[in-house]
Amino acid sequence: MVSAVASYVAERTGCQLSKQQEGRLRVAVRERLGARSEFEYLAFLKSAAGAVQLAELMAAVAVHKTSLFRDEAQLEQLSSQLLPGLLAQRPTLHVWSAGCATGEEVATLLVLLAEAGASADTTVLGTDISDAALQKAQALTFAAQAMRNVSESFREKYFRKEGEQFRLVPALKSRASFLRHNLMDRPYPLPPEGAFFDLIVCRNVLIYFTATAFEQVIDGLSERLLPGGALVLSSAEPLLQPRPLLKAVNVEQAFFYVRRGEPPFSSAAPKVPTPRPLARAITAELPVFNAEAEAVKLFELVLEWAAADAPDAQTEEGLRKALYLAPDLAAARYMLGLLLEQRGQRVEAAHEYARAVASLTSSKALQTAFFLNPERLTKACQLGLVRLGFTS
Repeated sequence: MVSAVASYVAERTGCQLSKQQEGRLRVAVRERLGARSEFEYLAFLKSAAGAVQLAELMAAVAVHKTSLFRDEAQLEQLSSQLLPGLLAQRPTLHVWSAGCATGEEVATLLVLLAEAGASADTTVLGTDISDAALQKAQALTFAAQAMRNVSESFREKYFRKEGEQFRLVPALKSRASFLRHNLMDRPYPLPPEGAFFDLIVCRNVLIYFTATAFEQVIDGLSERLLPGGALVLSSAEPLLQPRPLLKAVNVEQAFFYVRRGEPPFSSAAPKVPTPRPLARAITAELPVFNAEAEAVKLFELVLEWAAADAPDAQTEEGLRKALYLAPDLAAARYMLGLLLEQRGQRVEAAHEYARAVASLTSSKALQTAFFLNPERLTKACQLGLVRLGFTS
C-alpha cells in the first residue's frame, strides 16, 4: 500500500530500507493517511504543508540504538592521536556529531575534548533527522544502560547522578547545541561562529545508506571541514573509493580521513604508505610461518592501499589472497563484498556477505585491529544482503 511513499522516504533519507523499517513506515503512514489515496498523500508529503509529517516518517525509519563511549578502541585513538594534533593548531575546536541520535555521542565528544585540554569556547553541534531524538539529546541525561562503557572516574568528574539518570555537568553541557538536519539536504550546517568544522564524527549512520547517497554525504561532510580537519567514520563504513577532498591517515587501530591541507597529526604519527606491488609487499613484510598472521597483516596493508587510492584490482587481489590464507577473515569478506557490490556483481557480493555472516555467527571469525566489534560487522554484512535482495 505504501510502496510509492516508501520509495520517496528512502530517497529523502538516502537509506536502503530493511523489511523492519518498511514495517515501521507502513504503520506510521496508516496512522496519518486518513481518507487520502497513497498518491494524494505522497503529493502532500512533497508540499510545504507536509514537511512536518515527512520528517515524522523519516524519523520512524531512523535507527537510534547507541551508548556513550561506543567503540572504545577507535575513541582511544581519537583521543591519543587525533585530538592532540588538532589542539596543537588551535585550542578552540568546533566539532559536528552528524547523526547524533539521543545525544550519547555528543556527550562522549565533550568529555574527550575536555580531557584533551580543549578551551571552554570549544563547541559540539549534534544533528539528527528525528525531532524526538533531538528532544532527548538536548537534556544530555542518560540512563544507566547507556553509561555502561563510561569509566568510574569519568562518571564522577563529568556527570551528576539524579535518581536513576546521569546528567552531563553544566560546564560541558553549555558547549553543546542541537539542530534537526537530514544528511540528504543541502546546505549542511556550520558551527555557531559560521566558520568550518575541525572535526566531524559520523559513525554508524552511513552503514544504512545506498552507495550513491553514501558518496554524496561524504563529499558534503568533506566540504564542511577546515583544511587539515578530520572526518571520523566507523570501521564498518570504509571509503573504498577515494574522494577528492580527503586523504586517509591510519593510526594503530583506526583510520581517519583528513581534508587535504596541513594534517593534524604530529610528524611521528604513522603515515599511509604508497601502494606497492602485492608480491613485493608479501615478500618484504609478511612472515611465512603463520597463515592467519599473514592474512591479517596483508588485510591491513590492503586497507592502507584502498585508502591511498590504489586501483580496485589491487585491492581485490589483496583481499582474495588474504582470504585464501584465512577463509574466516570475515572483515576481508565484508570488504570484498562491498567492492563487488559497487561493481554491480550482486550475486558474488551476496556470497561474500553470507560467508562472512556464517563465520561471525559460528564464532570462527578471525578478528583484526580495525574491526573489533563482531556484532557491528555482522549487522553490516546483513544489511548488504538486504540491499541486494537476498534476505528478508
